Amino acid sequence: MTEATGERHGLLPEGRPDRTIWTIASGTFIAMLSVLFWMPFLPLYAQELGATSSANALFWVALANFGLGIGRLISGPLWGVLADRFGRKLMLVRALCFASLTMLIAGFAQVPWHLVVAFTAQGLLSGFIPAAIALTSVSVPDSRMSRSLSLVTGAQHLGNTIGPSVGALVAISFGYRGAIFAGSLLPLVAAALIFLLVPADHVAPRASTEERAEARGGPPLWRTLTRQFYMAISIYFLLMALDQLVRLATPIALQGIVGRDGVAGATGLAFTCAGIAAVAGVVLIGQRYVVAGRLRITLILGAVLSSGAYLGLAAADEMLIYVAAFSVAALLQATMVPASNALIAANVPRERRGTGFGIAGSAQAISFLCGPMAAAAFAATSLSLGFVVLAGVLLGFAGLVVVGLREPVVGT
Repeated sequence: MTEATGERHGLLPEGRPDRTIWTIASGTFIAMLSVLFWMPFLPLYAQELGATSSANALFWVALANFGLGIGRLISGPLWGVLADRFGRKLMLVRALCFASLTMLIAGFAQVPWHLVVAFTAQGLLSGFIPAAIALTSVSVPDSRMSRSLSLVTGAQHLGNTIGPSVGALVAISFGYRGAIFAGSLLPLVAAALIFLLVPADHVAPRASTEERAEARGGPPLWRTLTRQFYMAISIYFLLMALDQLVRLATPIALQGIVGRDGVAGATGLAFTCAGIAAVAGVVLIGQRYVVAGRLRITLILGAVLSSGAYLGLAAADEMLIYVAAFSVAALLQATMVPASNALIAANVPRERRGTGFGIAGSAQAISFLCGPMAAAAFAATSLSLGFVVLAGVLLGFAGLVVVGLREPVVGT
């Protein structure tokens, strides 16, 4: 592909993608770090704002997350369409700036319901992860897309892992509100990096693209979102929902193993180990093996091995066994997510990838609603039985991928 041809399709000039992807990954890490500054102590902050009890604080946190999910569900496709019309870089910078604004709303909150406003605004206006993935997908040749997505996903997991520890130190020194204000500055830093160091992606006028498609007798662009695309979206949804479910169920499961007094330390250990495993999964495994031509086999093997990890969670009667199984599940999840993102991108025309990942953002929002509900249902019956059911779901998922998923042939 020549440089001129690449630019017409949104591909950055040769020699630039490495710096570009590292910049997007750095911005993603900084933004995720800022979010995790204060999310872990949100129930405590709600009590500081006037929640009458721990249960009442959790109610407001749940309602805030519900608003976040609904906001993303509504706005995801819209921001995706605008990304394809005006540029994926512009939409990522916009999402990062609005992330800072919505954190400021939370920082200035005076009563618990203000958190609901802040989170709903974040869902409607932000959503920088789908924007970062969309920009990455048009910034490198398709043959390098899987590795690039793995790098950005690894940066996301690294921010998830380090954020709570850094945020705790800031909160000890400056209080919960101070940690939120400190976190609100970081997305602006990420936005500045993206704005200054990432070249603008080239966007063809949408009207002329559609007219050319119609003129040559081809289908309009809205019909290019195929069944394979929606299957890739379904895979992404399932992975996100399982991640939400297991993360929410883990403190309850560990409490049953170590008791109420030791659950805080055990949960911290579990999430720290899982975060390290996730980073290792995307950097060490994803960068080397999850590449074009191996996406389908990655999902099949990942699902089969994950089912074994979930059976380990079901059978665990000691903390270290549970932590090990939880970490293995996190590692496998982290290798499958970039593969699902690469399949989404491969099944969408390059000029429509903003729309494609906007739809993926809505699927993620639905997973944020479904995962917690499933976790609550399993906790009300039997978490061990729930983990066994999830193992069966993953085996069924592997079978579905074998039968129904085709991996597109990716050119250079």
